[in-house]
Amino acid sequence: MGAEVTRTAFFLGRRIDYVLRVAAYDPPGLLDMVSVAGPMPMHVTYTFEPHPDGTLARIRVRGGDGGFYRLAAPLLARQVRGNLTKDLRDLEARLMKQG
Repeated sequence: MGAEVTRTAFFLGRRIDYVLRVAAYDPPGLLDMVSVAGPMPMHVTYTFEPHPDGTLARIRVRGGDGGFYRLAAPLLARQVRGNLTKDLRDLEARLMKQG
């Protein structure tokens, strides 16, 4: 715990750089991270469970709850969901290509 990961994302046509710190890690089922640098507060939780076809990964992203973030929540949620879906499809394609 305490390790930091620097990420770059493209969101609403803009580049976003941020740093996440590992807040909880319980392999093989949980990775929990919180932002320590970036344009908005974030809390990202990954959970992993065995599945007949491999591993089921769940990702939950929570942001700030004040002002702008509360008003923009529906739009932001849709954008985040779309970005995560694309990222997971890209990852699946790469893994299938290797295997």
